[in-house]
Amino acid sequence: MVIEWGTAAYALMTAIQFDITMRSFVSAFAFVASTLAVAHADTSLERDIAPVLKKYCARCHGPDKAEGQLRVDQLTSDFAWRENAARWIEVRNAIHLGDMPPADEPQLPLEIIETTSHWITAALRAAERTRIGANGGVLLRRMNRHEYTNTIGDLLSMRFPAGESPLDVLPPDGTSEGFDKVGAALLLDPSLMTQYYRVARRIADRAIVDGPPEFPTATMRLEFEEIAESRAIGYLVTRLGMRPVPGGLELIEGSTRSFGMLRYPGRRDNNVAPVNGFYRFTVRAGAAPSAGGEAPRLQLTQSHPAESMRTVLEVDITAPWDEPAEYSVIVPRDTLGGELSVRMLNEVSLYMGQRPGENFMRRNGEVGKQGDFTETLRLGGRKVAEGWGGERSTPDPDKLDVTRYPRLFLDYLEVEGPLYEQWPPQSHTSLLFRGEHEPGDEQGSTGEPRSADIGYAREIFARFLPRAWRRPIAEHEIEPILTVVQTELNSGETFHEALRVGLAAALTSPKFLYLVEAASGNATQGVTLNDYEVASRLSYFLWSSLPDSELLRAAEAGELQEPAKRAQQVDRMLADPKATRFVDGFARQWLQTDQFLAFTPDRYLYKAYDEKLAEAVVQEPLEFFRTLLQDDLSVLNFLDSEFLVINERLARHYEIAGVEGEAFRKVDLPPGSPRGGLLAMAGVHQAGSDGIRTKPISRAVYLREVLFNNPPAPPPPNAGEVEPNIKGQRLTVRERLLQHQQIEACAACHRSLDPYGLALENFNVIGTWRDQQDGEDFRGNNRPPIDPSGRLPNGREFRTFEEFRQRLLEQDDAFRRCLAEKLLLYALGRPVGPSDDGTLSQAVAEMAKEGDTFRALIKSLVTSKAFVTK
Repeated sequence: MVIEWGTAAYALMTAIQFDITMRSFVSAFAFVASTLAVAHADTSLERDIAPVLKKYCARCHGPDKAEGQLRVDQLTSDFAWRENAARWIEVRNAIHLGDMPPADEPQLPLEIIETTSHWITAALRAAERTRIGANGGVLLRRMNRHEYTNTIGDLLSMRFPAGESPLDVLPPDGTSEGFDKVGAALLLDPSLMTQYYRVARRIADRAIVDGPPEFPTATMRLEFEEIAESRAIGYLVTRLGMRPVPGGLELIEGSTRSFGMLRYPGRRDNNVAPVNGFYRFTVRAGAAPSAGGEAPRLQLTQSHPAESMRTVLEVDITAPWDEPAEYSVIVPRDTLGGELSVRMLNEVSLYMGQRPGENFMRRNGEVGKQGDFTETLRLGGRKVAEGWGGERSTPDPDKLDVTRYPRLFLDYLEVEGPLYEQWPPQSHTSLLFRGEHEPGDEQGSTGEPRSADIGYAREIFARFLPRAWRRPIAEHEIEPILTVVQTELNSGETFHEALRVGLAAALTSPKFLYLVEAASGNATQGVTLNDYEVASRLSYFLWSSLPDSELLRAAEAGELQEPAKRAQQVDRMLADPKATRFVDGFARQWLQTDQFLAFTPDRYLYKAYDEKLAEAVVQEPLEFFRTLLQDDLSVLNFLDSEFLVINERLARHYEIAGVEGEAFRKVDLPPGSPRGGLLAMAGVHQAGSDGIRTKPISRAVYLREVLFNNPPAPPPPNAGEVEPNIKGQRLTVRERLLQHQQIEACAACHRSLDPYGLALENFNVIGTWRDQQDGEDFRGNNRPPIDPSGRLPNGREFRTFEEFRQRLLEQDDAFRRCLAEKLLLYALGRPVGPSDDGTLSQAVAEMAKEGDTFRALIKSLVTSKAFVTK
């Protein structure tokens, strides 16, 4: 391309930046005063707070003295006023730290510290919500990068290979209230705009192609028997645990690799992927199970600088030795990969890791000290029988019976790719709907672009833009895009290249990047969205993508103004496979699963922890959510449930029998199991730890925020945290927290937090149930017992974790309200405000009436007036 960004496109960029500037201006100054009424309804500045400040603080911070230029008599309830809010934060931090009142003055009672702190925190949070929400008047909301990626995929029928998805190149989005859906947090500065254009160019290059693919699909195969026949590497299969057999290779231990014998035709490197794309990997294998019936577990890996790209396939080989079967997987690969390796994960370890016979010598010494001379003689005979004498480092293959171990028969390894669903791709054929333009030169005899080209381009964008911009478009809206195309043609670019530049311009327009809604209306009553805007709200709520043809048809017919019609769309959309994006979008952020692996458990203290368990603990709450959504089960199962949604690795961790395979499935809770509900899931407890010890305060904050939307006040500056045991100390976490509460200012916060965290102390760092303390070098039989008892701020007491869950279930209305608030924020892209109280109260009531299902809650919100009002 001669000109990457033509004159018209530059004008379009300027228009985008103008839109961004205006939107930022509106958001930044849309403050609303007098937020205290919703901040803490039980507390009044005049009645409760001002008298306290006058009694304890005014002598030093009043009209006569004003130390530190702080006058408490001038503080107001207007937390939207920045200077006033900053002064209130100063007051809260001072009383938290015990700096105010001074030590020689009468001290604030604990109850007053709690009341004042909670009132200030609630007021600050309400002011921030009002500022961000701008009273519901956010006119523009940029798509977040997940929505952008889904929208491009659905719009152009694209699947992105490794490293080429917009998710891989666009920076993380801003968040507010825990979600990346809030308009005020999704700013778009010039540097990000540049990245969006680069991404759009790459998308356009993939969408419209020239000629056949640069790298056609090829099939590469390695017959494992070829390894033994190779003069160069045949010696590698003579080691114990691997040997040539008719038609292939037997594997008992260790691994074998491609040895440079598997590469894309015409390439010299050892990679099967000449270009980023999707590839099919197939291993044909059979197995002889162990004497106990255990099947060999095969792992296929590829050397790669990124750990996430190394594992290609893991599977139990159940096909008989003499009837091998193909095991296949299609995965994205990139050009950075190297050789492929096959190994058994449940190998027998025939080779010794120490000097010859050392294991036998060590064991002989142990049983000799115990006086078990019969066992000593038996071990000596086994040592001779297996050939561990002298300088041998392996057992004698003639004396070792390998048939009792699982054995793997490898026939061949095959790779096919890069795979193309069709060529030209569907994006190309759907855009160029009439096929290529008429045969002939790209330019006419005068050297000017042919009129047929620009006419065809007009038809292409007249079809494309309404879908991309999610509404009908006027004729004049096509002109800026056509001007871009014309500029490229005038510069001598091909028709395809001109279309690519036009497509990139369309995908960088604010009409694509932003979800634009009604720009005017009554500040109190709002304005009703039109049907196309409602269609977009629905689709980006439940699918994180643009409306499909059915939603656009309903919008065109004017059906989406009717609540009953919107409810019907909810049923249809939740049944669509795209509804899985709702799980990834809402559930992932609500449950904060991205934080579960922030700390890796100490491998020495928690030997049961492995990579598969790490993957499973992150997935468990999402699969639990998915099951509740799909099966219309009560959301109260998050507080306590009689079933789990787990796979084999989690079942083994939870000591639950009868679950096999990596797939998650619903499993009835066995009698006596402490599991059930969110708070018994291992990932929650790993998140609430530092890899060595549990952190009850972190767990308490998570619980209050996720289940009740009631996060505590932030700790004051330099407050520190409960320290780990130092050398010579043997204090439990409970004992250290109680010690911390001796500081009265600390007790004000910890009294409302500690019970929630200590109630979960029966779960250790990796979520294993424990009755005695572990971690932090607690060992042996004299470990302190776990005491999970406590008293909640509402006065309700509990002695055990099970009783604690029952106390939470007694607050089911608070949980429903929390869920409704978070879901409404996610649906509308703004924080909830006072005007949403009626919508939320109705949603909670309808949800409880309809069995507490997600579907009932979603329908209530979607059919509300708030959902169709801006």
